[in-house]
Amino acid sequence: MVTDPEVNEVGQIADEALGHMSVLGIPPTPENFAVWYAYANRSDPHLCRTIDILRDNGQEFDSIRNADLHARFIVPMYHSDEIETVADGLHAVAGQLSTTVADAGDGNRTYGRALSDISDALTRTEPVDGEMHRLVGSLVHETRVMEARNARLHGRLERSAEEIARLRKSLVATRREASTDGLTGLANRMQFERELRSAAAKAMEDGTTLCLLMADIDHFKTFNDTYGHMVGDQVLRLVGRVLIEAIRPGDLAARFGGEEFVVVLPECRLDEAARIAERIRERIGEKHVVRRSSGDDLGTVTLSLGVTAYQPGEVVGQLIERADTGLYDAKQAGRNRVAVVDGPGDRAAGNAQSVRGPAE
Repeated sequence: MVTDPEVNEVGQIADEALGHMSVLGIPPTPENFAVWYAYANRSDPHLCRTIDILRDNGQEFDSIRNADLHARFIVPMYHSDEIETVADGLHAVAGQLSTTVADAGDGNRTYGRALSDISDALTRTEPVDGEMHRLVGSLVHETRVMEARNARLHGRLERSAEEIARLRKSLVATRREASTDGLTGLANRMQFERELRSAAAKAMEDGTTLCLLMADIDHFKTFNDTYGHMVGDQVLRLVGRVLIEAIRPGDLAARFGGEEFVVVLPECRLDEAARIAERIRERIGEKHVVRRSSGDDLGTVTLSLGVTAYQPGEVVGQLIERADTGLYDAKQAGRNRVAVVDGPGDRAAGNAQSVRGPAE
């Protein structure tokens, strides 16, 4: 039952949340209220720190930023059906273990009382042969009961341990499947967006650099239509392997969708990110695509890449758009190029700061 003090506390937090929203001109939608209620409640230190930094820097809480905060901090609170299923299973096992431990305690206490009664009977009087026989028989019986109870307990604990191990594996597999692209083995788009938001928050809080690389396979549709989807999938896997080989430890390569890929580059300057992009472009150009069924050499594929740096305080959607602008400029410049977009001004103009290709 909810008590009056609890109701009052919730009301005070809600009033504070609405007060913040009113001062900042934030529309009172359910999504925005969820963010600011969590802020007023101080329930998520990372959310509070992020909002405090944004407010200290005089950043505007527009619809894009509000949606970004909701997606980053509120949406992850909701579990997928698979994770809920595992959680329910773990809850059930925990209940079984609790019952098992309670039963074991009851059994130990029963056995202890039986031993105590027998000991008292032996010390009170000098037992005759018949009485001694009865006491020994009682001791044997209680010991066998205890052994049987312990055997059942051991079996139940073993089954519980096996169930916990199974649920743990299921949870690991569910998390891996939920964050991995099934074809390339890279991170999927959901995991990429999660990691990018986290990296952006860290860069903003620590004052470190962050870059984003976006790549697209040139003429992939033509290649796919000419040689078939199986070969097309082979090319996608090839690009995934090259990305993993070319990036640094701690970077995240992901499949953004279709033939587009992204790389999150934490603590990376823009010039260094451009060198990594150029390394990727060169390495993919060195790889020949060989049809596995016949051994035919189908030639090489090329990549166009856009690179940009995170600007403190901007929402990640703007960072992604700017990297995509660089990718577009690389395509327009003739493909098989790396285009570097320096900042929001370059994004607005739609022109990359520099476009580099083979032998440049």
